[in-house]
Amino acid sequence: MNNLAQRSMQTRGEWIWRLIRILNPVLAIVISFVAAGLVVAISGDSPLEAYAALLKGAFGNLSGVRNTIRYTIPIVLLAFSFSLCQRCGYFNIGQEGQMYAAATTAAFVSRALAGTPLMLRITLIMVSACAAAGIVALLPAVIKVLLGVNEIVMAVMMNYILSLFSSWTLLYSSIADQNASMPKSVPIPEQISQTGLFIAMVVIILLYQFVLNHTTAGYQLRITGKNSQFARACGQSPRRVIFTAAFVAGVLAGFAAMGEVLGVYHILYDGFPAGMGYNGMTATLIGQHNPLGIVLGAT
Repeated sequence: MNNLAQRSMQTRGEWIWRLIRILNPVLAIVISFVAAGLVVAISGDSPLEAYAALLKGAFGNLSGVRNTIRYTIPIVLLAFSFSLCQRCGYFNIGQEGQMYAAATTAAFVSRALAGTPLMLRITLIMVSACAAAGIVALLPAVIKVLLGVNEIVMAVMMNYILSLFSSWTLLYSSIADQNASMPKSVPIPEQISQTGLFIAMVVIILLYQFVLNHTTAGYQLRITGKNSQFARACGQSPRRVIFTAAFVAGVLAGFAAMGEVLGVYHILYDGFPAGMGYNGMTATLIGQHNPLGIVLGAT
């Protein structure tokens, strides 16, 4: 009887812990709303009216829902990009640099392939842009593993370098619109639909959860993040896991950039992804790596 009671209490404790993990992201969002309401109340306005205006603007009509989804998609992609690296112990703070690399590459490839079949152009633009972002994400990981240099320092420096390089290309390179009053590229005519981006986001979320929880690669990712020495003792290669996670995370950031460039703006303007990487990081931290929490935090 004692053993049965202990097992029952252990099972109950596990369910309570799982419930807490599920509710944590929701609780974090509720607390943030309460804190924002206090700020509004201190300023002399009504928090309830502010909440009502916020909800009406985001979900009050079909146009509001579309805009909410449109701004949620890139943040969710960036959040999973950050979460993937965080799981294996690599801090991916270089997402803005990765987006700069992807967007600049897309503009150059689009101009170079002008006149070729549309589907070929879109395919090559997407592949080259995502590959460029993946390489940019991989470099700090390689330098960290091989030379011991902190990846945060490297990634922040690369963010600035790629931001300045992007600005230079919009002023002096072949993609620059010389007749514009502000730095921007010539038009990028290729398009991808918001519906396709939304479907891709859902597929990425489902695939991420399946790989993380039901595959050997997902197990290696989690073990490397928790204890790399134990993973190495078990015959795994933490170096390979970190490199793979960094590259895939960069591809996700590049895909987010393509959603903005090919799905919304169709030009590259100076500083377009500023702040987006930090928004994705915030959504991950609010959601505590839980897919539902990440989506709620991004929304």
